[in-house]
Amino acid sequence: MKEKSGPAPRILSIGAAVPPISVSQDELREAARVHFSRKLTEVDRLLAVFDHVEVENRHFCVPLSWLRRSHSFAERNREYQSWAFRLSREAIVRCLEKAEVDPLRIDHVVFVSSSGMATPSIDASLINSLNMAPSVHRTPVFGLGCAGGAAGLARSAEICRARERTVLLVAVEISSLTFQEEDFGKSNFVAASLFSDGAAAALITSCEFGDGPALVDERSWLWPDTLDAMGWNFTDGGLQVVFSKRIPFMIQQGFREAVEPLLRRNGVSLSAIRHFVLHPGGGKILKAYQKCLGIEEGQLRWSRDVLARFGNMSAPTVLFVLERFLAAAEAESGDWGLCAAFGPGFSSELSLLRW
Repeated sequence: MKEKSGPAPRILSIGAAVPPISVSQDELREAARVHFSRKLTEVDRLLAVFDHVEVENRHFCVPLSWLRRSHSFAERNREYQSWAFRLSREAIVRCLEKAEVDPLRIDHVVFVSSSGMATPSIDASLINSLNMAPSVHRTPVFGLGCAGGAAGLARSAEICRARERTVLLVAVEISSLTFQEEDFGKSNFVAASLFSDGAAAALITSCEFGDGPALVDERSWLWPDTLDAMGWNFTDGGLQVVFSKRIPFMIQQGFREAVEPLLRRNGVSLSAIRHFVLHPGGGKILKAYQKCLGIEEGQLRWSRDVLARFGNMSAPTVLFVLERFLAAAEAESGDWGLCAAFGPGFSSELSLLRW
């Protein structure tokens, strides 16, 4: 087993927040049909994606009428800053209340988001609003996309392990604001069937131990020559989604290669992993996980539940899955788990968990 410096950090609590506008997938399918019919002749065939992604409901910060109008990047980003702060704060308050931890006890804030920009970064506003210590360390991270929540857990664990700190991880995405009204490409169509808004906060510490899982080890993996698989094009109108149809195949073919070295260096077999906390990028992504690792249907229950109820919120989504899994209290002492998500690069972020 690989030796890690310092005690294994534990996840003490997770809080989550979504905006108030709730829209069913049926309503969104009809809105997409009306919108994309303006330029696409194959809309009726493409609409099947709204069923295949396995989403039933989503939450948005702005009404559909706002999304139907053209907006500058400045307009979109103002909405992003306002809602990212609001949802992040709600998630943090819930997280700290669950753990009964005062904001002054936070040593380090890791803030992850890729759907908008702010300088000072939004974590500075959150620290001021919640009266955290002026000496709190800050690590704002941009560009990880859907991998952001899992990457945030891994980086938070590394910080705790090295310095015995209490770290607050915040992941927020306002993905709805990236929908561009004049983009009739297939990537934008798929994004319209899948993405949504939300925030999650997780408290990770090696200073005190609760009942939460230990973050034993972590691994990043960057697929060579796959920079064009996922990301943003930066346009005058804002962030334009890049989303390759190859992604499920890439995961099915390459996920095991990313996972096995992490397990080997900790003396853990794949068959010993009882719990999978995996980012539900869509129905095809979940099937790719199963085919690649031989995961049973029931082991993805919480990933499917989050996908159905909230859609793909990008970075915070895997933390929503972990929150619901922890609330169900299905793990027993000594169980192993794997947390994973994928993002631009094309990359994966993995954490090995132990209860």
